[in-house]
Amino acid sequence: MLDDVDRQLIQLLARDGRRSFAALSEELGVSQSTVRTRLAKLREDDTLQIVALCNGLLLGHQVVRLLLRVRNLTPRAVADSLLGIHPINHVALVTGSHDLYLEATCRDQNQLIDLLDEIRRQPGVASIQPIIVTSLAKDYTWEGLRGTAGQSISDPGT
Repeated sequence: MLDDVDRQLIQLLARDGRRSFAALSEELGVSQSTVRTRLAKLREDDTLQIVALCNGLLLGHQVVRLLLRVRNLTPRAVADSLLGIHPINHVALVTGSHDLYLEATCRDQNQLIDLLDEIRRQPGVASIQPIIVTSLAKDYTWEGLRGTAGQSISDPGT
């Protein structure tokens, strides 16, 4: 269970994941060793990951979301078979009319076509609905972490 210190630590890191232990401890009013210990535990139990997020569109990549339907296998089994496929960077089991939600960032349309072919070859994949992202209106800012519902991102065409 997360306590208030854990939640505040996550909020601070969501604003700037490069903050030092000293800065975090000062803002939280706890020792640096407390920050170090809490952060290690949050990372160890997969509550928190500290990563650089890039806007693939601004880098000139093809960003795609994929909705998959599964047949003859469990969604978990199909998800597991997709984990090592590059350039998939997100695999989630979902509710609704589809079983899996994927995100991928392809360097170009040829890599996207190759990716779709590779996914189709996976046992249990019944159908794929690719959704090409043309622009991003909101970044990875989650409600309650930065105190806002998100931030607008400039269109790559501007």
